[in-house]
Amino acid sequence: MKQFLITVAGVLVGLFVFLFIGPILLLSMLAASVHGPAQPSHMVLALDLREPMTDQRPNSPFAGLSGRHSLLDTLGRIDAARTDPAVEGLFIRANTSGMQPAQAEEIRSALAAFRQSGKFVVAHLQNDGVRMGMPGYVAVAGASQVWTQATSEFQPMGLAAEVTFFGNTLQRYHMQAQFETREEYKTAAAELTDSSFTPAHREELTGLMTSLYNSMLADIAADRRLSVDQARSAIESTPYVAQQALNLRLVDHIGRPEEAQQAALALARNRDAKVVDFDDYRPSTASSGRVIAVVQGEGAIVSGPERDGLFDDDEQMNSDRVAKALLDASEDDDVAAIVFRVNSPGGSVVASDQILAALRVARSRGKHVVVSMGDVAASGGYYVSAYADEIIAEPTTITGSIGVLGGKLIIGPAMDHYLSTNTQTLTVGSPLVTMFSTQHGFSPTERAAFAGFIDRAYTQFIGLVADGRHMTVDQAHAVAHGRVWTGQQALERRLVDRLGGFSDAVARARALAGIPANAQTQLRFYPQTENPFRNLGRAFGASSESVEALVRLNAVLSDPRVERAMAAVREEDANVRAESGHITVH
Repeated sequence: MKQFLITVAGVLVGLFVFLFIGPILLLSMLAASVHGPAQPSHMVLALDLREPMTDQRPNSPFAGLSGRHSLLDTLGRIDAARTDPAVEGLFIRANTSGMQPAQAEEIRSALAAFRQSGKFVVAHLQNDGVRMGMPGYVAVAGASQVWTQATSEFQPMGLAAEVTFFGNTLQRYHMQAQFETREEYKTAAAELTDSSFTPAHREELTGLMTSLYNSMLADIAADRRLSVDQARSAIESTPYVAQQALNLRLVDHIGRPEEAQQAALALARNRDAKVVDFDDYRPSTASSGRVIAVVQGEGAIVSGPERDGLFDDDEQMNSDRVAKALLDASEDDDVAAIVFRVNSPGGSVVASDQILAALRVARSRGKHVVVSMGDVAASGGYYVSAYADEIIAEPTTITGSIGVLGGKLIIGPAMDHYLSTNTQTLTVGSPLVTMFSTQHGFSPTERAAFAGFIDRAYTQFIGLVADGRHMTVDQAHAVAHGRVWTGQQALERRLVDRLGGFSDAVARARALAGIPANAQTQLRFYPQTENPFRNLGRAFGASSESVEALVRLNAVLSDPRVERAMAAVREEDANVRAESGHITVH
């Protein structure tokens, strides 16, 4: 009886939820599959880069409702617009704050290819903050016209890294962080263990920032037709007002966004061109030709069951999902080659090893694998890439970090001091069973055992880098030590093969597969987006078939024709009841 009531309650809750959200979900799915109104025959696409973008398409089918866009989708649409005769040009609202350097370089390259096709790009900068990010400017500096608002000053431009160290803070509050690191440049835990920069930490971060800065200066100089010294002087002279930016040739025009948009329309060859929001642009996609599989991997690398966040776009590289995607792509006879897009700061050694094993299986099945590194592909993000046929990174990609760290935060003494707790422990089994307890620090025996695990993982990491990158172990160790490199630095140290973005990786995959340059290809993304009904079923504890049936039932009941028929039935029913003397008010 209890189970029956639980089942009935679940069905009622499900019906209640879907009667309200069902139409919204159905409309969202129909919007993705049904063509809307015809697009103008001549248009200028309006692209807003001010919102942060994920690197890749989210796994959840409903994550797109958050309004965030992915870099890969944006690049794909720009490339489609490049060859679309209906698209005259682009009008861009530039990002002035939060864009990542490698992301900016990818967009810069896409816009350059767009312009090379004979089309224009007009960009508008509207800075309204205390600092103006260089990456967002780099992305649009090569536009046909760069505009800024008269009241929008060029704020200080450059790079800054603020690191807060909590080592003394933890000690003050009776806590401690204990970590094993391999080696001196593996500084991810330094904020918890240290009170200031160590020489190695300072050297690593300064070298990283200098490489990023020099790369962006070179891009600005090339796009604005300045010497590197002129670009450096202009950037390092900020802040200043818009007129000074115009005098220094960092912008071409001063005006409001509306004026810049009108200037973009004026550049269109057809005077009937309309401004179309980039999100509303429906490019045609290749549906024939050989397939290049795009396996996506974004976020921290983790093992265990996948998260079932219905609208979650905070991605993780779940080892089961990504390994399966690589294996599925390698089993697909249509797939000519694989581009493995990696955007991850690292994570679990075991999860990374599972993904790398799947990549090696894919290669053993005859599929060429090209890794395309996003903003960051470091530590575990490099681990999973090491055996690819080729690794391609942007000059400002953050990569390397070939090292290992692990440890724990000891909070037991703080609990006892501030909350008067008294935690007591009973154990059976191994004498080291409490090694990861947060109640006490490592004993010498525990520390030795844990250090052994870290040493083995580090030795394995260096060995696979040496094998995958065709180095000696000593050569791999020389570029390891946990040090982080930019893509440019990694190229010089043979950790990557080429500099470039996603489109370059696709081109290399085509070439390795022997596909002629003029042959048509299509991209197929893995993992494929999950059935939305399956996700909804997980959220409400029902099967995907049951959820789909409920949504379809709701759609039928919402059909105007059915509503009219039901209204007629209710009216007839009311007449019958009235005639029989039984009137019910609903």
